[in-house]
Amino acid sequence: MTKRQEEHHARRERRPGSRAGRALAAVIVTVSAASVCTAQARASDDNSACLGSYERSQVLRKDHKLGRAREELKSCSRATCPSLVRNDCITWLDQVQAAVPSLTIRAVKDGADVADVKVIEDNEVVATRLDGTSLEVEPGEHAFRFETDGAPPVTMTIVVREREKDRVVPVAFVTPHHAGAPGADTSAAVSRPVPLGVFILGGVGVAGLATFAVLGSVGKNDESSLRTSCSPNCGSSSIDKVKTEYIGADVGLGVGAAALVASGVWYLLRPGKTEGEPAPQEGIAVAPGRGGAMFQYSGRF
Repeated sequence: MTKRQEEHHARRERRPGSRAGRALAAVIVTVSAASVCTAQARASDDNSACLGSYERSQVLRKDHKLGRAREELKSCSRATCPSLVRNDCITWLDQVQAAVPSLTIRAVKDGADVADVKVIEDNEVVATRLDGTSLEVEPGEHAFRFETDGAPPVTMTIVVREREKDRVVPVAFVTPHHAGAPGADTSAAVSRPVPLGVFILGGVGVAGLATFAVLGSVGKNDESSLRTSCSPNCGSSSIDKVKTEYIGADVGLGVGAAALVASGVWYLLRPGKTEGEPAPQEGIAVAPGRGGAMFQYSGRF
């Protein structure tokens, strides 16, 4: 190379543009390498996430947690996952979807359909309104609580089976003014007080039996006395006295037995009374009758 050529080459080397071009090329190479490393790292993370979802889905599926297993299978079915993992996840996803059970809630209030119902499953609100669609649940036993305005809540335990689709669950709400409707619990609002007449008849029965015992005993003693003192020539007045005592004893027995039977029947058949309902009026009165006075009882039998 001649001296002139050497000077020309040195001047080219000293030009600023040449040095900037080399620096730019170096930067491009560095950025490209970093991008390649980032893409490789991202691909590695995606593969790890796919494998993690792949493994978790099988554990959840074995534990019959189908809803969560389905979400994991959707994750490992993405196009960015390795083909072997993706193909298995797609196949299993169809199987799990077919096994997820569902319920259809049909709620009525006082016999009419109602949609404003809050559904609580295992202490977690799963719906605030019924829209006619099915409610997917995990297989197994679940505690449900249904709430709507104007009526007491309804609770029930439901055992849901795999592959059980659109099982209809009837929920019947009863408002307070329909408490007498079929299915309403009114046992706490009804009582059966014992009427006063039951006690009166019971007292009459006891008094009748006491009369029978007393007059029967007196008559028996008088009869024995007559047999030992004047039989068979006793006076008619003495004999009539003994007969009257026996008749009184028989009347006491009949009245007492009838009163006790009537008191027992009345007690067993006494009517119920709803809370807040006024009690029936009962009482005893004396009214004039033929040959004297008679007792009258008023009340509900």
